[in-house]
Amino acid sequence: MARRTGKGEPRKPQQRGSESEEVLRAKYLDYCSARLCDVFMELEEERVFELARAVEQKKGVAHGALNLRDLASLVVEQLLGDIALPDFDSWAEDYRRHPEQYDPYLLGLWKGSVTVSSK
Repeated sequence: MARRTGKGEPRKPQQRGSESEEVLRAKYLDYCSARLCDVFMELEEERVFELARAVEQKKGVAHGALNLRDLASLVVEQLLGDIALPDFDSWAEDYRRHPEQYDPYLLGLWKGSVTVSSK
């Protein structure tokens, strides 16, 4: 599970289980977004075209009938179904035990959506 883009979170000492659920949920979204981005960025152009055609066929619409926004949204939805992302509770439990395994994948986007108090 190597990251192709971004530098991830810097490693820092952390008290296990010390983060609020709000922070964990923000980090979970960051993690899932980064994983989806990795998968999407690894796709060859031909594969993106194939996914788009498959989505159109699945929806029963003619080629080119969907606007780009709708088509992109459906392709992303398809990719989410294809990759194995954990549910929040499973992820949070494992993150609390092993944050060092997840922090390299975090892009830092979570920081803008929560207020972190210093202890």
